[in-house]
Amino acid sequence: MINLDIFESPGLLVYPDRVKRNIAKAIEMVDGNPARLRPHIKTHKTKEVNDLLLEAGITKFKCATIAEAELLALSNAPDVLISIQLIGPNIIRFKQLKEAYPTTQFSSIIDDLHAAQSLNEAFEGKTTGVYIDLNMGMNRTGIRPEKAFDLIQQLHKLPNVTLKGLHAYDGHIRDKEFQEREKHVNSDFVSFYYLIDQLDTNNLELVVSGTPSFLVHHKNPLFTCSPGTYVFFDAGYAALFPENTFEFGVEIISRIISKPTETTICLDLGHKSVAAENPIDNRVRFIDRPEWILKSQSEEHGIVEVGDSSAYQIGEIVTMVPYHICPTVNLHSHLQVIDGGLWEVKARNRRLCY
Repeated sequence: MINLDIFESPGLLVYPDRVKRNIAKAIEMVDGNPARLRPHIKTHKTKEVNDLLLEAGITKFKCATIAEAELLALSNAPDVLISIQLIGPNIIRFKQLKEAYPTTQFSSIIDDLHAAQSLNEAFEGKTTGVYIDLNMGMNRTGIRPEKAFDLIQQLHKLPNVTLKGLHAYDGHIRDKEFQEREKHVNSDFVSFYYLIDQLDTNNLELVVSGTPSFLVHHKNPLFTCSPGTYVFFDAGYAALFPENTFEFGVEIISRIISKPTETTICLDLGHKSVAAENPIDNRVRFIDRPEWILKSQSEEHGIVEVGDSSAYQIGEIVTMVPYHICPTVNLHSHLQVIDGGLWEVKARNRRLCY
């Protein structure tokens, strides 16, 4: 029995054994071949999880910031893809990063010729790898697959830029029923398959999937899958996965600090402690008290409807699972390890050195 009394609140508790099992499950889903995974580290942002992934045989990673890329380099990760199109000063930082960590192979994504030309100019006399970022229907970034062939042809004319692969993120595909999600993937990827039929893909990596579409894409041996949330998992994605697929590797710990009315309690859990981008009913799930309802939050306080507040004591511990783990982790400087110690959320900072 774990004694939760020693842990600070509000805070995040990490269960390393659950994280290890989640990593093992993802590898099992790609037929035991870790080379088919390129996990995104935006969820955890910690060196400790990077190291667990490397120990499991994973050598390819994806990240969203230069700080996350450097954190991977500090773990001696062999292959890192930055999944943001680099512009402005970030191109210089990227070049400095590559020079500082020559044993790690860094690449970035592009969806625009001007951005590719800027990279080409910055790497005069050297080379840098790029992946074409494809808009698969999310309409956030990327070029439509039907327009990508011309960009690829232009890319071949740039001497300092080398095409390494295609990046097809489909984070918008979150249909609750798996059969509908599978149909959605198949429909949105028609243009992707048409594009790869036009290319010699023998030496190109095909990087696809967010965590929800991983259930579909893992079946295709041609694909490298890049889920990220699965290492810690969360309540939002648990609703989209079969029961017992992944475990909650991180929980929120909070305490009752007041009982303002006969039917409500106040937790030390404001919106500075848990991701607040979703409506109030989609921020946390109470682990042992599913009937509780989070009614409102301010910076350091969370008001919860509990029925009869007299049944609970000031100081009583409450545990939750966040609806969205990635931005929740980003709010905390450290994770409290359930069997002792702290994991620093080092890459929540935008800059480590470079």
